[in-house]
Amino acid sequence: MVPNGCRILDQLGFYEPFFNSTIPLEEVFDRDNNGKPLAPGSDFAQLQTARTGYQLSFGDRRALLQIMYDGIRDKKKIQLNKKLIDVIHSDDGVTANCGDGTTYKGDVLLGADGVYSKTREAVWDLAAKERPEVVRKDRQALTAEYQCLFGVCMMAKGVRIGDGEYGYDHGRSSLVVCCKEGRTYYFIFQKMDKAYRGTGFPHYSKEETEEFAKAHFDMKIRPGVNFEALWKNTIAANLVVLEEGTFDIWTHGRIALVGDSIHKMTPNVGYGGNTAIESAAALASTIKEMLDEGYPSESQIRERFLTYQNARQQRTNQMVRVSADVTRIQAMQKLKIMSHLIPYLGDTLADLQAEMVVGATAINYLPIPRRSVAKVNMPYNPTQGDGMKESKLKRFALALPFLFLCFSAAKLMAPDPMIPWATSILETNKLPWTDAPLPTTFYRLEWLDNALAPIVVFFSPVLLDISNISYQALLFLSDYGLILAIWLIESARRANTFTPAQLPLLFTLSSQFIGVGVISPLYYLLHYTLSPIEKFKAADMRLTRIAYTKSILPAVILTYQMPLYLSFFTPRFEDRVAWNFFWQLYPLWLSPVASHLFFRLFDDTTKHDRIHNVTRDLKTIRTTIGLLSAQSALFWVYTIVKSNFSFSTLAAEILPPLHSPQTAPDLVTFAGEFLRFDQAFLFGSTLLWLGYLFWDTKHAGMLSMGWGKILGYAVVSLVALGPAATVGLGFLWREEILATRRHWAAMTEDKARERNRELGYEWDESGKAVRVGKEKGGKTGGKK
Repeated sequence: MVPNGCRILDQLGFYEPFFNSTIPLEEVFDRDNNGKPLAPGSDFAQLQTARTGYQLSFGDRRALLQIMYDGIRDKKKIQLNKKLIDVIHSDDGVTANCGDGTTYKGDVLLGADGVYSKTREAVWDLAAKERPEVVRKDRQALTAEYQCLFGVCMMAKGVRIGDGEYGYDHGRSSLVVCCKEGRTYYFIFQKMDKAYRGTGFPHYSKEETEEFAKAHFDMKIRPGVNFEALWKNTIAANLVVLEEGTFDIWTHGRIALVGDSIHKMTPNVGYGGNTAIESAAALASTIKEMLDEGYPSESQIRERFLTYQNARQQRTNQMVRVSADVTRIQAMQKLKIMSHLIPYLGDTLADLQAEMVVGATAINYLPIPRRSVAKVNMPYNPTQGDGMKESKLKRFALALPFLFLCFSAAKLMAPDPMIPWATSILETNKLPWTDAPLPTTFYRLEWLDNALAPIVVFFSPVLLDISNISYQALLFLSDYGLILAIWLIESARRANTFTPAQLPLLFTLSSQFIGVGVISPLYYLLHYTLSPIEKFKAADMRLTRIAYTKSILPAVILTYQMPLYLSFFTPRFEDRVAWNFFWQLYPLWLSPVASHLFFRLFDDTTKHDRIHNVTRDLKTIRTTIGLLSAQSALFWVYTIVKSNFSFSTLAAEILPPLHSPQTAPDLVTFAGEFLRFDQAFLFGSTLLWLGYLFWDTKHAGMLSMGWGKILGYAVVSLVALGPAATVGLGFLWREEILATRRHWAAMTEDKARERNRELGYEWDESGKAVRVGKEKGGKTGGKK
C-alpha cells in the first residue's frame, strides 16, 4: 500500500487496522546481479511519509480484504461465486446473468472484474456498432513481455526486517521485502522469449512454477543470500504472466469499468492495486454526485461515466507507462546505463512516486483524514503530478523574450570592433594610455594566457580608469556577485536536480568570454522552462544543500570579490593586471571552493532536513543574499551622493549609452559602452526573470498581491536601492513565498477542515473525523 491508496483506506476507516498488521519500509536498496548495493540504502519511504502522512507498507492482500470485509455493515450485499456470463443492456436498465442461473437487474453495471474482464467484453460488444475501429484497437491493447513469480516465505538468514531489495540483472530482476515477524514477499521478474498481444496469454502449472523458481536459484538477493534460500522457506507462490495495457473504452451506456479491466500495469512500483482503489473512489464519487442532482436519465448516466473516464484516463495511462519503464530498466532492457547512474540519482525514486501520488483522487463525499493534511510536506493536489504536468513547450514559448534579449545582446556586444585594437596592443605589448608595460602572461600556460590576454586588454582602460569608466565598471561587477550567489543557490536547490541550473560553472565561464549580458538571458530561459512552480509541490523541493549554501557567501567573497577589488585598487598597474588575470577565471575557483573547500567546513544535514526541517536553509539564504544586497544598496546610495543628486551625472554613471558599442571609435569607448550594455542586459533579464517567477506564484494562488502594487514596490526599490538590491529583495521575497505558502488547489489542513465542515464532519482530538451536522445539500434526492 502506497499513499494514494492509503488515503482512501483511511477515509473508509481501514488504514489503521491494515497498518497495524504490517510494518513500514525502513530502507530500500538497489543491487546489482551480485547482490552488491549500487548505492547506499535509501530512506525514500520515510521521505514519502513526511510528504504524504502515510507509510509505504507491504502485507497480505487477503488480510486487507478481510479488514475491508469486516468493515462492511450489511454483509448480505456481498454475493460470492457469481460468475458473470452475459450482460443485457436496455433503455431502462442493465441485467447481469450469472453462471449459477441467478439474474440481477439494476440501473448501472460496474465491472471491477480484472484483466480478463467479462464486463469489458460486454462493453466491446455493445460499442462495436458505434466505434468498431476503437473496439478492434482495444481488443489488441493488452500485451505481455514479462512473467513474474510472486511468493510469500519466512525470513531467510541474511534478510533484514523492514528492508526492501531491488535486484537488477540482464533480462530479469527481483524485489524482496521483509515485513512483520519475518514474513517476506518476493517477486522474480523474467523477460519472456515471446511477446504476447490481445489473446493467448500463458497460464502456468505448479510444475512450471517450480521449474521457473529453480532456474533462478542463483539470483543474488543480498551478498551471501540467493533466491534458493527464499524458495526453501516459501509458504505460497504463483507464476503469472504480467499483462500490460491501457484501453480507450471505459464505458458504454449504463456500464462502466474500473481497475485492471481498464488499466493494467506491472507491479514493480506497486501502483496497480492502489490505482484501482483510486479509480473506484473516483467512480463512487461520480455516482454520488449524479444521484445528488436527482434520479438520472440514461443520457445523464452516459455523460457522467464519460466524465469519470476523462478525469482519470491521462493519469492512469501515465502510471502504466512509468510502471512499464521501471520493469524494463530493472531488467536492464531499457536505459542500461541506469544501474551506473543510481549512485547519483538521490531521491529520484521518491520524486517519481511523488509525481504519481500528489494528484491522487479521494472519495469526495467522505471527510479528508487529518493524517493526510496535518504537517505534511506535500499536500495532495488534483492539478499536479503525472498526466497533469505543465507543458515545457508552452513555457519555452512564453519565455521567448529571453531569447530575444540573448540575440540582441550578442549583436550589440559582438567583440569584432575590439579585435584589431587588441591585436595591435598585444603585438607591441604597449598600451596607448600609459608607459607601463602590459603583462600578457600569468598562468605560464601558453594556450590559457593567450585566451585571457585579449580580455585583459579589454579591461586595461578600466584598470587605468581612462575616461573615468573605472567606477561604473566596479559598480556593475560588484553587483554581479549577488547574481552569482543566486545562481549558486539555485544550483543547490533540490527542485533543480538534473537541469542546467545545476551547472553554474557552464554559464559563468562562458560569460567571461562572451559577456554575462548574452549568457544570463539564456540561463533564465532554461531555468523558467525547466523549473515550473509544480516542482515545488513538496516543501522539501525548495530546500537547498545546506552545507553548500553556507559556503556560497565566503566563496563569493574569497574567489570573486577579493580578486576583483584587488585588480581595481592595488597601487601598481602590473599588480592590478596580475589580479585581473586571476579574477578572469573566478568560475574555476568559485565552484571548487564552494563545493569542496568550504563545503567540508559545514555539517551537511540535508538528508535529515528534507524530512524533518525543510526550512533550515532559509536563515543562510537570507544572510547571504541580504548582505550582498546591502552592499549593492550602499554602492548605489554612494553613487547618488557622488553625483550630487544630478540626474544627468547619475545617468552617465549607471545608464547604458544611446549608441551601440559597435560604433565606438576606440577601445576605451568600446569597453565603457560594452560594460554598460552588459550591465543593462544582465539586470534587465534578471528583473524580467523575477517577473516570470512572480507570475508563476500568482498563477498558483501563492501570491494575491496585484501587479500594480508589485511593480510599484519594484520601482521604488530600483530608485532607492538600485537594480542589484532590488533583485536580491525580490529573490528573498519569492523564497519566503515558496517556503510558507501552498498552491491554490493543494489540500491543506485549513482547506480540508473547511471541506469536512461542509460535509458535516469535524476532527476530534485524536484526528478522527466525526459527524457533527447534516451534510450540505440535504438528503440525496430521487430513487436510488
